[in-house]
Amino acid sequence: MGRTRQNGRLRERRATLFWLVVLVLAAGGWLWYAYGRPDARPPGATASSSPSARLTGPPAGAQQVRVDFPLDGDSLQVTADQPGPVIDITDPVQLRLLGIDAPELHGADGTPQCWAQTALAELRKLAPPGARLWLLPDSQRLDPYGRRLVYAWTADGRFVNGELAARGAVRELAIRPNLAHQQDLHDAVEQARTQRRGLWGSCVER
Repeated sequence: MGRTRQNGRLRERRATLFWLVVLVLAAGGWLWYAYGRPDARPPGATASSSPSARLTGPPAGAQQVRVDFPLDGDSLQVTADQPGPVIDITDPVQLRLLGIDAPELHGADGTPQCWAQTALAELRKLAPPGARLWLLPDSQRLDPYGRRLVYAWTADGRFVNGELAARGAVRELAIRPNLAHQQDLHDAVEQARTQRRGLWGSCVER
């Protein structure tokens, strides 16, 4: 009788140990799935894929402007309240975001290229009409079309050029000597490409 009870207690201990091991393995698997994967984010992290896209506030010395409207996925029209270091007039001007290149709304055949409309929509989310942006230039101030060449940040510090790259809305366009943020933009584009975000997962030309 005593041996039977002893065997019963041993079976109970083994069963308890078995389920403890199962629970530990399940918890470990869930933690890996939630936070250990390459594309996972820790609790409270933002969706930024580039260090320059983190919420840090507008950079020192940047000029504030008001968005009139986006023109396409990498350019927009803005108006400065007063002349500043980037825009020296208070008339509406066009901006071209540095380091990136969005698909064309009017391609060679006159129709939008793949992801062009979505890239425009992504820029409109970051910089809707009436919103405020903060601008900094690089070495060159104007492109051949007379647009101001800029890096732009939102009021809460999102780096617009980097956000578009991280979302897969644009390709990289590195043109010397305007390379102040190019490493961050390159990294964001490569991560979007690897994870097939945006145009990298939807457009034939990759």
